[in-house]
Amino acid sequence: MGMDSSSASGPASARTERGVVAVWPAKPTELVGDSRVLRALPRVELRRVGPFVFCDHFGPSPAVPGTMSVPPHPHIGLQTVTYLFSGAIRHRDSLGTVQDIQPGDINWMTAGRGIVHAEDVDSSPGAPPLHGIQTWVALPRAQRQIPPAFEHIPSAMLPCVEHEGARVRVLAGRLGEALSPVPAFHPLTYLDVELEAGATVSFPVEPTHALALYVADGDVSIGGTTVERGLLAHLDEGASTLTLHSVRGGRAMVLGGEPLPDPLVIWWNFVVDSVAEGRARFADWEAGRFPPLAPWVDK
Repeated sequence: MGMDSSSASGPASARTERGVVAVWPAKPTELVGDSRVLRALPRVELRRVGPFVFCDHFGPSPAVPGTMSVPPHPHIGLQTVTYLFSGAIRHRDSLGTVQDIQPGDINWMTAGRGIVHAEDVDSSPGAPPLHGIQTWVALPRAQRQIPPAFEHIPSAMLPCVEHEGARVRVLAGRLGEALSPVPAFHPLTYLDVELEAGATVSFPVEPTHALALYVADGDVSIGGTTVERGLLAHLDEGASTLTLHSVRGGRAMVLGGEPLPDPLVIWWNFVVDSVAEGRARFADWEAGRFPPLAPWVDK
């Protein structure tokens, strides 16, 4: 979708502002049943941004039975991150966790050497539409075989930096002195930025972090490039400030971090060293060698 050549020109050391290298549309993708998502990562042009290897945008969609409810499935070598703008999801996993996710909460599950989880959407009468983002953060190689773990961080515990006409929530990593309590094994950036119509906001970013911006609603512009809903903007590297503007109002996720070295293979729901390892772990799943997920019974 083109390049912002003005922001991408010149040596990184001579720039203080991040610019746009390229913009791509997220791909409509079937998830379960009739459910569809917009998949921004991974893609042919960009396999990962820092440690982020996966980004799905879902909704807004009516909360009806079966929509976006994902049956039990395994993960290895990564952390799943669920974040909602509206609606509610119940998370269950093989550690015995049962956790309801509300808008603004962070659901941070560390798969490590292996975990099974399921997600059930609140489809009770009058439930608001479901709208949110799920990302996967690859674990560094040294942590891929750690014991699985689960953290739920309520919205009130996440730092929020207010600007005129704008709000930046620190979901993971830091924004200046504001540090998220989310446990991460690798330096990363994950921000939720809301802009009113006509607002502009500037904030510091780590010069060494690879970054992308995904627009979940409205429009957000970076330099001379406007990014609409459903588009992923890959940002250039090296500069320490990101300035965003919105004409109509918008909401965007800024995600990335320090690049992770290879080997790193995304195979099905796993981050592994090789395709052969991924196939072997898939065989373990089919043979029932993952920890079981206890059935949930509503009482």
